[in-house]
Amino acid sequence: MPLELDDIDVSILNSILEDGRKSFRQISRDTGITTPTVKARYERLVNIGFIKGVLPIFDFEKIEAGAVREKKKFVQLESLKENITKRKRDTSQLYQNSSSLKDEIREIQKKISTGIAINIICDFCEGPVFDKPKILKFANIERFFCCNSCKSGYSQKYRGRIESIKRKYEGKSELDD
Repeated sequence: MPLELDDIDVSILNSILEDGRKSFRQISRDTGITTPTVKARYERLVNIGFIKGVLPIFDFEKIEAGAVREKKKFVQLESLKENITKRKRDTSQLYQNSSSLKDEIREIQKKISTGIAINIICDFCEGPVFDKPKILKFANIERFFCCNSCKSGYSQKYRGRIESIKRKYEGKSELDD
């Protein structure tokens, strides 16, 4: 059974599209959704594999060619100069101005809507999850399985890692308090 996006998920995704560097608190303010809910929903979307990452978009026009040669701390960039030139050529069509980037974001926002069904893959056998997924929660991580057998098999296979993650997470939360 695929996971369907609701209004909360869509609001969070649209906020991230505006600026992927936003904190959960900033997203909360933008959307009117509580910060813990934003964090939990974001983590769920990451855990099911819908959000693969938030990537930076570089503006290579901001790099001053003279500054690379003049300052020692920019020596590392000297070796990247050819790479930057190549990337500028490769990405110039896509990001030649901010309006094309904004258009691309608008197109993505049109595709993200309430009711979109996201197919879930079993974290153990890697088969499709047809029914309601069986969920294993530990620390701030959720793993999704097609059946209790896969959930049990995963728990046994990764018992040591799971316990280690739980201990680290509990230690962190005690420090945060």
